[in-house]
Amino acid sequence: MKTVIVDERISEAVRRALMLRGFRVLSLVRDSALGEAVSSHPDTVLFRCDNQIITTAEYCDEAAFFFSDLREYCPDVKISFSADCRGKEYPRDCIMNALVIGDKIFAKSDTLSDKIKEFAAECGMKICHVKQGYPACSTLALGDTAITADKGMAKALMSEGIDVTLIREGGILLDGCEYGFIGGASGVCGDKVYFIGDVLSHPNGEIICDAIRRAGYEPISLSSEPLTDRGGLIFI
Repeated sequence: MKTVIVDERISEAVRRALMLRGFRVLSLVRDSALGEAVSSHPDTVLFRCDNQIITTAEYCDEAAFFFSDLREYCPDVKISFSADCRGKEYPRDCIMNALVIGDKIFAKSDTLSDKIKEFAAECGMKICHVKQGYPACSTLALGDTAITADKGMAKALMSEGIDVTLIREGGILLDGCEYGFIGGASGVCGDKVYFIGDVLSHPNGEIICDAIRRAGYEPISLSSEPLTDRGGLIFI
């Protein structure tokens, strides 16, 4: 059975939709070191690349039951902890937020956790510096293509040979913020892209779906609710 890591605040409709599709749902508890809006967002609390997950040792203590369940259900996943201390203010809140595409990690390298830098060096991965502190949240990556509303991210991605579909800002809910982002409102498993809410509620919903299909994936809305940024969905 596939496991999906989610923000504990996802709606019951989305949670049930994931379970009906055969996924075991593991909810992240809030990290007290982070601001309320992103405190249990998977893409901010955790860094994930293939079977590797990195987070802070402080959060491990807070979320001991979560990591115990993760080890039981996903024994092949390697969990590493850093000595970093996160903070509620930018950029200390985004030290784990990084976008993995192939052998590249797109991140704000001057604030990225040293643990992730060490992991990249060990694996021979290239860290590509971007100004965006929340690259995993801002971008939906699909193989060698991506979708984002962030023009700076789009430029950085294209400079590395990645095909980008640029969409308009807004149209995605995020608690306490003006709007959320496409990466934080979605997750990829196999050849399917799952959305937290209805992707067609986005003003560029059809454009997003067309780009997903061109990349060889199928878009799936998990509920009829407005598209919502909950820090993405991590499938293992």
